[in-house]
Amino acid sequence: MAYNRSQAQKLCTASELVLFMASLADEVIQLTPAQLRSKVTRTRSLRDKYADLLRRQATSTRVTTGAKRGDLGAANQRTEQKTRLFDETLKRFETRLAKLDAQIAATAAKTVGSKKSPTQAAVAKAPAQPAGPKKSALKKAVTRVVAKDALPSKAVTYATGKPTLPERSAKAPAFGPTSNAPAAKRATEVSKLVQVRGKNMGAHARSSNANSQAKRDSR
Repeated sequence: MAYNRSQAQKLCTASELVLFMASLADEVIQLTPAQLRSKVTRTRSLRDKYADLLRRQATSTRVTTGAKRGDLGAANQRTEQKTRLFDETLKRFETRLAKLDAQIAATAAKTVGSKKSPTQAAVAKAPAQPAGPKKSALKKAVTRVVAKDALPSKAVTYATGKPTLPERSAKAPAFGPTSNAPAAKRATEVSKLVQVRGKNMGAHARSSNANSQAKRDSR
């Protein structure tokens, strides 16, 4: 059975009685967590003090009286009662403190959960990035541009014997069948075509001249 105010008044000093009264239900709810921690420390110290005194008194009583338990005497009984009283007082303080700590932790967790950090808010509001073109569509577009701008490799005019090089669009891609070959190789191929065309034209001119001379001689 828990000790009441009347019993505490008979056992405790004035300062001890104040501590006991603060642990009662109508008083303990008014204490802050800091005040509760201070009173827990003070009450535990008193409980341990009287528990240690009770052990020493019991040892002394066994020596002087021969009693096995050593709990004879009014002084021993009073010390035992005070040990129990402060043990009850300590438990009331600790129970109240644990309840307040749990309430504070729950409130803090709720507050943190209801607020988003600036980074989380920015991520939530960021617009979705548009998807890029599919690889197949991009590949088809590149193929059409290359086919359109490809240069003929053997286009030569009959008037000049030079290759016809159409103007390349400013938007033409830097890749394709013609642009992949080194510049020196393309120049060599064009030069060979010009030489062949020049020889053919020279042979044709000589043949025409020979025919004309034969006609004049036959006259």
